Amino acid sequence: MKNFKDKIAVVTGAGSGIGTALAEELAKKGAVLVLTDKNAETLSETESSVRSLGADCYTYVVDVADELAIQSFCEEVIKQLGHIDLLFNNAGFALGKISLKDLHMEDFHKLVDVNLWGVINHTKAFLEVLLHRPESAIINISSVFGIIGVADQVPYCTTKFAVRGFTEALRMELMDTNVEVYCVHPGGINTNIYRNAVHYDKSALVDEKFQKMLERTSPEQAAKVILKGIERKKEKILIGMDAEIIDRLARTMPVAYTAIAKKVFDYNSR
Repeated sequence: MKNFKDKIAVVTGAGSGIGTALAEELAKKGAVLVLTDKNAETLSETESSVRSLGADCYTYVVDVADELAIQSFCEEVIKQLGHIDLLFNNAGFALGKISLKDLHMEDFHKLVDVNLWGVINHTKAFLEVLLHRPESAIINISSVFGIIGVADQVPYCTTKFAVRGFTEALRMELMDTNVEVYCVHPGGINTNIYRNAVHYDKSALVDEKFQKMLERTSPEQAAKVILKGIERKKEKILIGMDAEIIDRLARTMPVAYTAIAKKVFDYNSR
């Protein structure tokens, strides 16, 4: 997709981080924006920002863990606008450092509902209309934790590997259609995803070390990489040098990477 001008773009999780940055970059490129977030206040801030850039913008407060709410939202958008051209499945959250043994299963279920079912439900609800557009795209945000598995992040890795699998299978399924399918793997992005995570045992030392790992790439840089990837039809989009290194490590050492990654992500010992 070479041109975003006048394309109708849905961005979930648009109230902060990469979602806000995507909305702003799309606004600069002339897209019509349909933005959702669970947080009405931060969503309103993003709306003000993109309107100041001259973009048409529609906002909806939607909990992506709620399948019925998603269905209602999608039906309302199609009724109001007739179609969409781009779907950015960006909304998600994380858990702090926690072993599977100590994890509360309700948190695991919630993570799956948001990070995986939110992606699936939005895609299913909009797929028919996307198939009828001259050109369209589905962009799903996975993670480097959808490329490698990391200790004490079992639930998050599970959802992000699942998003990757869902996206790659869907890409093959839609290969002979007009719908492009992209999977995005951000490395460390300086957002509030870790600060806003569900933490079981707060540790100032762990928090400081983990936050430093997230300061490699800004959300604004990430958004630009994503849109450039779509323009160049680069269906696997890696964000940050850390993502490039992790991807290469996983491909060249698909089993042995575990020992290396364990040292890198053992925050308590660093």
